This record gives sequence, structure tokens and C-alpha cells, in this order.
Amino acid sequence: MSNTTLATRFFVDMIGKADWSVADEILSPDVVMHHPSSPAPITGKASVTGFLNAFRAGFPDMNMQVESAFGEGDQIAVRWTMSGAHTADLFGIPPSGKSVTVKGISVLRIANGVVVEDWVAEDSLGLMVQLGLVPAMA
Repeated sequence: MSNTTLATRFFVDMIGKADWSVADEILSPDVVMHHPSSPAPITGKASVTGFLNAFRAGFPDMNMQVESAFGEGDQIAVRWTMSGAHTADLFGIPPSGKSVTVKGISVLRIANGVVVEDWVAEDSLGLMVQLGLVPAMA
């Protein structure tokens, strides 16, 4: 499987379809995720999938779309869009019922056919505005 195919499976199959069994095929046991919602890196397959599952729980109908995936060697950049309705608790934020669309870019480092590191840059402020937690700028 190519590295771009592996990266696409990470977003579409594992996160988008909540198929956590895919993690056993595509994540290193020691995977590290650098996510703007976490003050420290998230380390280990169980912790990463737990974090993503908790995020996804807030948006049960979450859809992940890969806009593009490209790279060279062991690093693949993925431009993605997440959409869904906030109908359940999201890290202590009560459900708002609002539909959101969040864009982001992740850079995955792949070694020996599995994801070993993920650096995430997403529009967290845009998410908070869409949820009504932060006022939109005039």
C-alpha cells in the first residue's frame, strides 16, 4: 500500500467511518499525535484512538473528506475537511445541535508501513465560532 493510500485510510476509514480496527493495521503501537486540542503530545495507539473517538463522539455523524494527499518519502501531507452535527458531549462542551465544517492539514510520518507520527493543524477557532462558543468577528 502506498503512503498516500495509508494516509487516506487513516482519515476516511478509521476516523470518518469510526472503524477503529483499522488502527491495528495502520498505526504504530507507539504512534505520537501532536494536536492543537491537547497541551501535550498524545502517545500510543490506544491513547490516539481514544482521543479521536472522544472527538468523534461529539459529532456522531462525522464525515471526513480527504481533499488531497501528497508527499515524498516518509512524510505525507493530507488536506482534509471534517463536517458533522454537534449532537453529543465534546470534551465537556454540551451538544449545540449545530452543524460544522472544519478544515485542516495533517502531516503524517510513516515508517515500515504504519503511521508513527501525526502533526495536526486545524481551524480550531473556526470550530469554536461555529459552535457559538466564541463570537464571530465583525
